[in-house]
Amino acid sequence: MRLSRAAAYGIYATTHIAEKAKDSPIPGQDIAATCSIPPGHLLKVLQQLVKSRILSSERGPSGGFALRKPANKITMLEIIESIEGPIDGEIGGFDDITSKNRAKGVSKKVCDDVAKSARNILAKTTVSDLAG
Repeated sequence: MRLSRAAAYGIYATTHIAEKAKDSPIPGQDIAATCSIPPGHLLKVLQQLVKSRILSSERGPSGGFALRKPANKITMLEIIESIEGPIDGEIGGFDDITSKNRAKGVSKKVCDDVAKSARNILAKTTVSDLAG
């Protein structure tokens, strides 16, 4: 399985927020600097996580980002799918193949099974697991 850069940024940033949990939100610029993530790209990712209700955000000089729920209730699956969309067993060009041979059906089932397995593993891994 390969994660996009945006999904990896989301995982790193969410883990950083969990590790630095305090009474006030953590500014996006601080997260970007600590995690070595380009600020402009990171802020787009963080906004997706806010939209998905994984993070909350506050504006203003003392604003920033915070976890919306405990770290042990946020899974890698939630973070990844909030950024990349659902993980499924999609095969590139699958719909272009008109053959009804066995390889097409078996390939689709195998890819669906792999996606299901990945989803199960990611759903069991929480941000608190990543934060240690």
